[in-house]
Amino acid sequence: MKKLVLLLFVLFVGAAFILPSVSKEGGLSMEKKDELIKKLENSTLIIYKNGSEEAYTERGLIPLLNYIEKKDLKGTYAFDRTIGRAAAYLYAYADCDYVYADTISKPAIEILKANNIKYEFKNQVEEIQNRDKTDICPFEKLTKNAKSSSEAYGLIYKKIHPEKAIVYFTSEITPENLIKMYEITGKKLTGNIAVKLHSGEPGGHNFLKAEFVAPLVKHLDGTIVECNTAYGGRRNTTQKHKEVLAEHGFTKIAKTDIMDEKGEIMLPVKDGRQIKVNYVGSNLKNYDSMLVLSHFKGHQMAGYGGALKNLSIGVASANGKAYIHGAGNVLNMWTCKQDKFLEAMADADKSVIDYMKGELVYINVMNNLSIDCDCNNNPTPPKMKDIGILSSIDPVALDQACIDLVYNSDDKGKDTLIKRIESKHGVHTIEAATDLKIGTRDYKLINVK
Repeated sequence: MKKLVLLLFVLFVGAAFILPSVSKEGGLSMEKKDELIKKLENSTLIIYKNGSEEAYTERGLIPLLNYIEKKDLKGTYAFDRTIGRAAAYLYAYADCDYVYADTISKPAIEILKANNIKYEFKNQVEEIQNRDKTDICPFEKLTKNAKSSSEAYGLIYKKIHPEKAIVYFTSEITPENLIKMYEITGKKLTGNIAVKLHSGEPGGHNFLKAEFVAPLVKHLDGTIVECNTAYGGRRNTTQKHKEVLAEHGFTKIAKTDIMDEKGEIMLPVKDGRQIKVNYVGSNLKNYDSMLVLSHFKGHQMAGYGGALKNLSIGVASANGKAYIHGAGNVLNMWTCKQDKFLEAMADADKSVIDYMKGELVYINVMNNLSIDCDCNNNPTPPKMKDIGILSSIDPVALDQACIDLVYNSDDKGKDTLIKRIESKHGVHTIEAATDLKIGTRDYKLINVK
């Protein structure tokens, strides 16, 4: 009996130290909440989770941004001096449970409500002003037209870290998400829009299917564009290639264009490492902007195929393909040294990007991850499971992010794909494109919700 009384006494004393910080609902007690609000007088942000607190004194969004770079806010209580639209989006992106603000804006309240985040505040204002009180806060302007917390997070992150590229990611591979992944890049393609994809060699079955891409192509009112191949098969002449486009359902969903049907044009390559000119389908001149819609997978010659290959080999005329493969000599198409070929692809990328004046958006779909290209009429069955859809306005960062997702995957089937990439030194295309300042390998991957 004495032991039972002693045990109850210990539990009671322990509860006396624990319970004041926790309400019956599992949240903060009024006493603890008041304590943290009081501490906010000497801080700009306090994050409280599982009985511990982290306080920050730096002004602006940087403390919050740095916190959510490392971990989410699930199960946390945030006490913030000022919460405007931008901060509210960050709290929503990181799944915060509760926020308190000394000052909060009306747009911020709407965002918190829409994301089911509990909130309290001391003062409410129409908009958060800049520090000089002369205008609206720059981050409020930056995120004013954001359609989601993911998009806002990307805008904020890029503003604070301009040296990094933003790559968006979703694991759900659907036609609807394909549109979403285009929209979230914030880059609106205009005018006559080309959609560069792979038409797929007959017999192959891993290429992006017409019914999958149809909603996005229609959304853009785009034209599906391709060029003829430099090797035998059913896509090496315009007539046969058109038949393939019809067989694979592309002509039913959109206008199609074999861009080198009427010949080729020559694009200069500024500072090219292997080629000084690039030969592309002459119909490229008919387009104002381009969506480079690529099926990410392995490749028997390049190691992997993604945005950089689709933009270089894919846009090149039949002759231009041989020219790139031979690093400037079509006679060396099948015998060229590997790194020279990969560098020539990067050179070709630069010429197209310069010609299009940067009016490009890139999407990579990581499904049906065979080690072989869609140009193969009997590709090796995929060993890896599908990963997702990625998008960016930086093709280097996009391809690098895809490579990293393969390497960092816990899927045992990744070994064969990695072996294919490494056997062909595939990453060298990315290295060469980086040297040409086409993009950066330094990126931030943002999950799209």
